[in-house]
Amino acid sequence: MQYLNVSALVVASAILVAGFGPAQAEKDNRGGGSVYDRICAAPTEHGHHYKLADRLAKHLNLTDVQKAAYKEFVDARTKAVDDMKTTLCATKPDLSTYDSRLTFHQNMLEARLAALKEENPKLLAFYKSLDADQKEKFDQFRSDRIANSTSYLRAPEACNAPV
Repeated sequence: MQYLNVSALVVASAILVAGFGPAQAEKDNRGGGSVYDRICAAPTEHGHHYKLADRLAKHLNLTDVQKAAYKEFVDARTKAVDDMKTTLCATKPDLSTYDSRLTFHQNMLEARLAALKEENPKLLAFYKSLDADQKEKFDQFRSDRIANSTSYLRAPEACNAPV
């Protein structure tokens, strides 16, 4: 399952990288600057992780122990994302060539993989604390979020197909 998720991320990134022309790499036509600038310029906002935790706690009717386990995951994720960004943004890459953009995107994927390795044990510990009904609700919640966040990757006619 993790292999499939990482593979999908690699393919999506390769498609994204292929779409960047030399001019787009340094200056995005939406005014956001380079990929590096959009990722590294602003501080990372983690408030949505805590809002999601509140929604999840209500949706799953979490116990105090389960809430604490989920908070440990959110804290680990926050640290992992900050570490990933620190690593990725340490030096500004030259994004003027296809090779350098590919290297930068490879570095992004490697940093994200390192972050996943840091945060997944906490997520698994939280998941294992759930009862069968909560796991079913959690699985459906995650499936819905993933389907909504990746719908742009599917062909228009596939968007209505069952996932």
